[in-house]
Amino acid sequence: MKQARMRWGVTLLVLLVLLGSSPGAHSQEKQLPVGETLEYQVYAKGLPVGEQTLRIVGERVYQNRPVLEVRMSLKSYAALAFLFSYEEYNLLYLDWATRTPVYLHRTIKEQGDHWEEEYHFGAETVEKRVIKAGREPRVRQYEAKHPLLESLSLVYYLRQRPWRQGENQFYYLTNRGPQAVTCKLQGTERIRVLSGHQRAEVIYDPVSRVTIWFSQDEAVYPLRIKIAANVGDLTARLVKIGHGPRE
Repeated sequence: MKQARMRWGVTLLVLLVLLGSSPGAHSQEKQLPVGETLEYQVYAKGLPVGEQTLRIVGERVYQNRPVLEVRMSLKSYAALAFLFSYEEYNLLYLDWATRTPVYLHRTIKEQGDHWEEEYHFGAETVEKRVIKAGREPRVRQYEAKHPLLESLSLVYYLRQRPWRQGENQFYYLTNRGPQAVTCKLQGTERIRVLSGHQRAEVIYDPVSRVTIWFSQDEAVYPLRIKIAANVGDLTARLVKIGHGPRE
């Protein structure tokens, strides 16, 4: 009996080691390390107009689901306030396994206007709540589609390189609800980033009109992010990579 228990213990230990050493577990840990901070300079028509920061804060449990907490800040330069003023702060919970959004809270300040947006991504419905001071909250519900993304979660979802496994279809949450997307790999391009040049894989989402240049190394950094807006293209270029301590 004692020998049987020892054999079972050894077998269990081997299984745990194999599971912990699986390619999926290692690639996720290396691609989305807690404490990773990506800093960008934002350009409009070739001129620097602001700065953006993406940070993976830590691991959480939200409604009994393991999630990653991601925070994003985007703000225009104070020197340009006489022309345009914009600030946005995001708190995002990403499902640990699928990297799809579970909860999102946005705070936006634009030219003296201020409002908040809150999203709950359920299995069957998505609820969007818009809150402005002095007004009744506006609530809309949509039928959930899977996998469903929005602008910030899109960046982290695509860092898995789903196109390499032939998975290039998902849904993007628009003001009209989830819209089907066929993500397009447009090839590779050599771009200037940080202190040198790199070849990057160029991914385009025709619904959100977002183009992302991903590094070809294991980290899959979003080196450049371009958003086609009605006022013209906004491009965020990576200028600094930081790695803070794990919580």
